Amino acid sequence: MDLIEPICSARVLEVLLRKVHQHLGLDFSGARRSELLRRFRLLALEQGQADLPAWLEALAFAEWDEAQVQALTSVFTVGETYFRRDAEAFDWLARQHLGPLIARRREQGYRHLRIWSAACCTGEEAYSLLFLLDDLLGKDRSSWSIELFASDLNQGFLDRAEQGRYGQNAFRRNEDEFRHRYFQAEGRYWRVRPAWRGRIRFFRHNLVQGRLPNAEKGLAELDLILCRNVLMYFSPEQSAGALRRLLSCLTGEGLLLLSAVEAGLATQAGFSGFWAGSNCALRAGSRLPPRPAVTPLPLPRVEQPFLWQPASVPQATRSEPTLPPSAPEIPLHCDSDSLWQQARQALEQGRHAQGRQTLLDYLASPGLTQAQRHQACLLMVRSWADGQRGDEAEPWLQRALALDPTSAGAHWLAAMLAQQAGDELGAVTELQKVLYLDPEFILAHFHLARLLGGSGQRPASARALRNCRELLARQPPEAPVPQGDGLSCAQLLRLCEQLMEAKP
Repeated sequence: MDLIEPICSARVLEVLLRKVHQHLGLDFSGARRSELLRRFRLLALEQGQADLPAWLEALAFAEWDEAQVQALTSVFTVGETYFRRDAEAFDWLARQHLGPLIARRREQGYRHLRIWSAACCTGEEAYSLLFLLDDLLGKDRSSWSIELFASDLNQGFLDRAEQGRYGQNAFRRNEDEFRHRYFQAEGRYWRVRPAWRGRIRFFRHNLVQGRLPNAEKGLAELDLILCRNVLMYFSPEQSAGALRRLLSCLTGEGLLLLSAVEAGLATQAGFSGFWAGSNCALRAGSRLPPRPAVTPLPLPRVEQPFLWQPASVPQATRSEPTLPPSAPEIPLHCDSDSLWQQARQALEQGRHAQGRQTLLDYLASPGLTQAQRHQACLLMVRSWADGQRGDEAEPWLQRALALDPTSAGAHWLAAMLAQQAGDELGAVTELQKVLYLDPEFILAHFHLARLLGGSGQRPASARALRNCRELLARQPPEAPVPQGDGLSCAQLLRLCEQLMEAKP
């Protein structure tokens, strides 16, 4: 159903689109217009707005000050993050940027670092940086001046970050040693230990409209900025402007780190970057003039992970790290269609490492739409999931959902990952989301029937199985089942019959 006409006029919608873009940088044009209105419907429900059309019209023509923007952030910001997300990027930072930088500063007698976690969400990234820095500095950390800033648009996220209190969902990897070292148990939660509390300066900052550089806030002459998984929501124009402002805040040897999904936005804006583990890095002054097309270079292999265990790393390694080798630049121009086909072909043939590297080169292509980046993230999830690597698939799944929260395909993969992890309740929840978004998703009905039956919910299982069989009956027997990896409708129908026969 088209949500636009019954809710507001085309004029009101156009004003809302323009204001969201102007104040938040988010692009809901074209096919995403309905998604914008779904988000406003959710906000109206939260605020108890009974007359939705009148509220939208008033909102469209009101003055959007800081208070108004803050009131909207709950439906336009994503709070999905966790500790050691993209661990390869942190490993790369330790070995190739922060370690060498600390060594040079020691030699120069200038013991100062200034780092910014932009769009820090609920603080997991900022605290992870703090833990990493303490390990790299070692015994003489007290002689260093460390300024660590963390900002977000959502004040609620910042309040939670200040508390440093996290639930089990913030820890996605099997890392009890990490958790016990840096956190103390508080009931069902874990709180950052006192030694690391109060050492990060959290504050609100709007990456679209906030002034940069801003020495008063400390946002100038920075040695490192992490701004990951936020520019991918912006329009190309707003992301290019944000990149220019962020890069202007760096020292001559500073780095800006983006997620791999955002590499294409950087190249589209005319910046030359390089791969930093699983992320994309830019240096100050990295803007280059256009150049002829080049063959994309493969990503460097990730080095042995640095796992924040200083006792296992020789002191000489930490105090005198080697300077980083020159990294391959992300190509400014390449044939994205060709890269997409190469990636799909490699993955279909089981060459997953090559396929994933090609997907990353594809994501670095300029001019990709949000839908194209979403599809690339889904393909990356499938590749890691096929190898039973749910820990590697999870970050890509979250990026896919951030790019399109209403994607049935993304929630289907979330259900499959939950099943891999033995979380049957989580799998059921995701399958229900799939069927809400796409009631004719045949395999979702089948898997839901199987899971519900296994948990003793016989009537619900029978309904799901009946829905699956009815949908299969509409298809030719030889037709492949969508998402079925070659499974035919006749074969799935036989599986349905076996499931029915197995029931008491």
